[in-house]
Amino acid sequence: KQFIVTLNSFEYQLLHQALTDGFLLVWLGDSHARIISQRNHRRPGNFEVAPTIRFVGRGGRTISTFQEHHLQEAAEVLPHSALQRIAILFLGSNDIDVESWPADKPMNTPANDLLRLRDSLLNHYDHVFVVGLPERDFCRGQNPELVHRLSLKCNQRLNNVLKGYYLKLPNGAFNWEDDRRFTADGVHHTNEMYDFILHCVQFKLRCIMSGDDQFVRIV
Repeated sequence: KQFIVTLNSFEYQLLHQALTDGFLLVWLGDSHARIISQRNHRRPGNFEVAPTIRFVGRGGRTISTFQEHHLQEAAEVLPHSALQRIAILFLGSNDIDVESWPADKPMNTPANDLLRLRDSLLNHYDHVFVVGLPERDFCRGQNPELVHRLSLKCNQRLNNVLKGYYLKLPNGAFNWEDDRRFTADGVHHTNEMYDFILHCVQFKLRCIMSGDDQFVRIV
């Protein structure tokens, strides 16, 4: 059920055409987005035409520092390309990796910041997906219970607003960062886990491309 995509008919037609005719896929975000874009080059996915893949961002970025330093770069990537542009925003883990949260600050603030950033990106991209925030059990020694509450609030907000443009992380992703079987540094995943996340993203895009009525709901 987590893979069901709800799109209106106009959105679906545009996405279906892009995924069938070839597209530019840009990963936007921090080090997680950078690593997964590198994996994406090796595994472009089973599309009729392989996508052109790019990355914009830098490790350690928050939503605000990405917007400050990389928004123009994201807007200018392959400016003369005739390809449909699809962006995947993989950002926000550094915003919720905190020890405390002000009582007067809404817990879904990172989600609202991501939504505003997405609105800005839609001036330059045909479609912008947002990857959900990690529901981490351990966060580099920070407050795991707070991070978990923040991620749940933010993901609920993103899902309610974005519908089919929200990409839920696979169950368990980012919950294993304290376990050396799944990470070398306590922060980043193994290549196998990044490949699994990439597979889930590609699966959702292929469902849209194929119009599989088991996974795509057109409204």
